[in-house]
Amino acid sequence: MASTQHSRRHLLLGTVSFTVCFAAWGLISAFAPVFRQKFHLSATQTALLVAVPVLLGALARLPMGMLADRFGGRIVFASLMFFVAAPVALVPSASSYRNLLVIAFFLGMAGSSFAVGIGYVSRWFSMESQGSALGVYGLGNIGQSAAVFLGPVAAAAFGFRTVYTGMSIILVVWAVVFAGFARNAPQTIRPKGLSEMLGVLGREPLAWLLAAFYFLTFGGFVAFSIYLPTLLRDQFGLKPADAGFRTAGFVVLATLCRPLGGWLSDRIGGSRVLSWILPGVAGFGLLLGVQSMIPFTVGALGCAALLGIGNGAVFQLVPRYFPNQRATVTGLVGAMGGMGGFFPPLLLGVFRDKIGVIWPGFLLLSAVACLLWWTNARVFLPREAELQAKLAAAAIRTADTIRSGAWATLWTGVFIAAIVLGSRNLQNFDPALVIYTFAIIFATWGVVFHYSVWIRKPPTRVYWERGWQLFRERGVLRSLAHVISLVGTHLLSQTFIAKRSRLRWAMHQLIFWGCLLAAAITFPLVFGWIYFTSDPNNQMVYVTHLFGYPAGHFHLHTFTALLLFHGLDIAAFLVLGGIGLSLWRRMRDEGARAVQTLAMDFWPLILLFAISITGLALTVSQEWLGGSFYDFIAILHAITVIAALLYLPFGKFFHIFQRPAQLGVKLYQQAGAEDSGAICARCGERYASRMHIADLKKVLPQMGFNYSMPGPLSNWQELCPACKRKSISLAQMRLKEEANG
Repeated sequence: MASTQHSRRHLLLGTVSFTVCFAAWGLISAFAPVFRQKFHLSATQTALLVAVPVLLGALARLPMGMLADRFGGRIVFASLMFFVAAPVALVPSASSYRNLLVIAFFLGMAGSSFAVGIGYVSRWFSMESQGSALGVYGLGNIGQSAAVFLGPVAAAAFGFRTVYTGMSIILVVWAVVFAGFARNAPQTIRPKGLSEMLGVLGREPLAWLLAAFYFLTFGGFVAFSIYLPTLLRDQFGLKPADAGFRTAGFVVLATLCRPLGGWLSDRIGGSRVLSWILPGVAGFGLLLGVQSMIPFTVGALGCAALLGIGNGAVFQLVPRYFPNQRATVTGLVGAMGGMGGFFPPLLLGVFRDKIGVIWPGFLLLSAVACLLWWTNARVFLPREAELQAKLAAAAIRTADTIRSGAWATLWTGVFIAAIVLGSRNLQNFDPALVIYTFAIIFATWGVVFHYSVWIRKPPTRVYWERGWQLFRERGVLRSLAHVISLVGTHLLSQTFIAKRSRLRWAMHQLIFWGCLLAAAITFPLVFGWIYFTSDPNNQMVYVTHLFGYPAGHFHLHTFTALLLFHGLDIAAFLVLGGIGLSLWRRMRDEGARAVQTLAMDFWPLILLFAISITGLALTVSQEWLGGSFYDFIAILHAITVIAALLYLPFGKFFHIFQRPAQLGVKLYQQAGAEDSGAICARCGERYASRMHIADLKKVLPQMGFNYSMPGPLSNWQELCPACKRKSISLAQMRLKEEANG
């Protein structure tokens, strides 16, 4: 492998070349509104114009990748830039729509530069650095953003023809520079012939599956980057400069996220990155179908970030599975990615012309993302798990931490999108409550991160995976009925606590239902999902709105109004009752006094007490003191609530989110009780479920406890507890006898 200095130099040369080619590739879409006005084009014709360069760019990636594998990236890349300079210079001279389509088609050769550059750059880096290096190379996508944003600005200052002439000159000059300074990486294997390279595509289904992933991630990026200016103008009436600026923001965000995707993939695996990228794209894709700027913007930016990360993830997988056919497989994957950018603009244009709406196109995007997520889970994730099992424990912990951070960031983004959408683009959001919202967002990130780390610990992961496996194997309907029953007994009524102590059961029930009632009232109000207005025809009637829609009404000075307006007071009294019972038990129970601590036992109670008391004090101030001290109490109440939210992911409150996982444990225990059982190797008695012992043998070595033994008894876990105690006693007696001679 070449030195780091040489590798970085060739990475820079390849990235700049890719940037220049993509800038040329984006010039048609940058001036699509101009061409539409000049040639009086329909929405479908405009979509076809911006998609045509994508078509040849996609189709040419496969043969160009093969040429790069055969002759090296240096001569192929330089020749490509010389070729593209000609159609770029001819665009201003197009006298008709048909002539422009022909020129745009040949200009699309610039899009094939991606496959050439992948083959050129990747050979200069080791397998462990492929994701990061190719992620940096992917920054060349920003050339298209520069063309979309700067092209119209430069045309206004220097003229339309000058932009294309200047781009043509830049291509020729940089082709000369690249040919002079670039060098092909030393080959460790002989170049393959055409039949051998095509054979890879015929016998490797994984190559086509990777191509499908890139069809969505890169195709979505290309489709948005070339069609977004037209879409924003048609959908929201934006001016060309504003639409170009927003499109540039989309492209820049997606481009900057691509190295992040490569970096993450090098550490946790490309398929694991795709496992949370794809459902995120499905969610944000639905927001794009909303006919409103804020949800559309949130959806577009969310898709930009996730598609960019997904691009880097896919091209971490290509050299891993095809180390000797990188450029060839890259050509196939890149071609499919380009085709993914060709069809969406056409579909959106047809939807707009034929039925007047475009949301079915975004629904299709979400459906494809869900299908690919399922495929990735079936094909690549099991392979990733096998590879990870061979890593050192420290590397596994690092990968789990990074993966958990990615999941937390994704779900927090989805949660923020839900707040925006549920409050009707923040129209129903109360700015006075924004501090609570930020605290809840922080708590959401922390809870998801902590839960993800916890669920990946070897013992927890076994219960998690076995729980879902048993849920499917025992029949969905049967398992669902059993789970519903467990929800009633173990989550809602908590009857298992009553078996220990009626006092503890009453304490848990009061705190549980008080907190649940407070959360059910507070969170929707804070997010703007629920709000109240007075009936315009009767000021004594309040109308309840859910997500902006009327959901009922009630009269003031009625029992219903009393319950609704004092629901938080009722919750506070329930919590205070539970706190009182808890303190009564902790002061009298000797066992509790022996193990209780301030951090884990009293601090949660102190927080709940402070929230309840300050909340009740607000009601007292408003109802009986004429608003005296209300502002001070409100600030004090906000401090206590925010402190509890910030404490939520890290302290004892976190068991609230762990508790539902107990349902899977109960399924595990029931299935274990029904199996044939593990038979003790010494006494022949059944002592545990066969499944449980098999899982112990698998998990304990991962935790650093290896109980394998030489001889007929291969593992210590094959003995029942009684026989283990006997064996230990016999061993101790034997050692004592040997010591005494």
